[in-house]
Amino acid sequence: MKKTKWILALLLIGLSFGFSSCKEENDDNNTNPSITNVLPKGIFVLCEGNDGMNNSALMHYNLNSKEVKDVFTEINNQGLGDLGNDMELYQNKLFIAVKGSASLNIVNAETGKLIKRIPVVDEQGINRKPSRLCQSSTMLYLCTVDGYVIEVNPQTNSLGRKVKVGRNPEDICFVNGKLYITNSGGLDWNTPIGYDRTVSVVDVQTMTETKKIDVGLNPAFIKPLGNNLVGLIIKGDYSNVPNAFVTINTLTDEVNSSNNIAMSNFDIIGNQILYVNYDYIAMQTSIKTYDYLNNTSSDFIKTSGIISQIISPYGVNINSLNQEVYITDATNFSSSGKVFVFDLEGNFKYSFTTFNIPSVTLRAK
Repeated sequence: MKKTKWILALLLIGLSFGFSSCKEENDDNNTNPSITNVLPKGIFVLCEGNDGMNNSALMHYNLNSKEVKDVFTEINNQGLGDLGNDMELYQNKLFIAVKGSASLNIVNAETGKLIKRIPVVDEQGINRKPSRLCQSSTMLYLCTVDGYVIEVNPQTNSLGRKVKVGRNPEDICFVNGKLYITNSGGLDWNTPIGYDRTVSVVDVQTMTETKKIDVGLNPAFIKPLGNNLVGLIIKGDYSNVPNAFVTINTLTDEVNSSNNIAMSNFDIIGNQILYVNYDYIAMQTSIKTYDYLNNTSSDFIKTSGIISQIISPYGVNINSLNQEVYITDATNFSSSGKVFVFDLEGNFKYSFTTFNIPSVTLRAK
């Protein structure tokens, strides 16, 4: 698309939503030409940043020098934007959804250079608020807070078909040719309609919603578990309706099990899940493995004195290839966060400091 059209589009977004840090769609000419080196072996961390502060960041931890940098800003001479919400690695590209700045950012994972920044807006130029990403073997899929799922072609770096789902999608995953989207209804929590309680099922061949599954109040994070199951967190109403972990049989698209257990985020570790949670009443941190088939849990961290250092566990990512677990700590949510790294058995390896609210952590190589 021509440069002049994108300038007009960005002006429209900026007038309506304070779209402040994003430049034109193709940013190759805006990067720092003096920085073309391949990044050293390391860990990428997406820092969400604070709402309206325009301070999200893509950090890089150098495994050799132990140095941590805001690699996106340094290499591209511009900030990532407002509210970095999710990140997926596809082949050698990072796809980063930035909710407040209404953009999907495609970054070369080897060099850190911005390949393309795509505005995620509706037909009137209004911010769709891109939320979470998932991928199949050939495509990526992006759910947006205004109630849609959009296909992303990683070969052409472009948005494709879209489908209407439920209210305020929170997360998305791909299993057996279908997408499962948790509809939180979180923007309606204090209205008569209240939270949603459904998971939308979308056939990716036709990009149509085939079913809504009633899973419980305020569904959130969702991931494939294997054995034709997906698992998801039910957050409840933070008062009378408790948290739960729910599994869905993807062959029948029916709820398989539901067990009350407090968790805020999780990832898959072998045949179990690893979850994190902070109880604000008891002021207690939980980082546990959970056997969802037998409804039993046990402490994950084996190294003494470490769990007391984790103030506000926020994200958890498993790297099976490198046999590592990354747990992010948002600390006080307004200043520096931390990433704690463990082996798969729960033995502490090392930690490092990041910018505000680290959420998604991954190794590109």
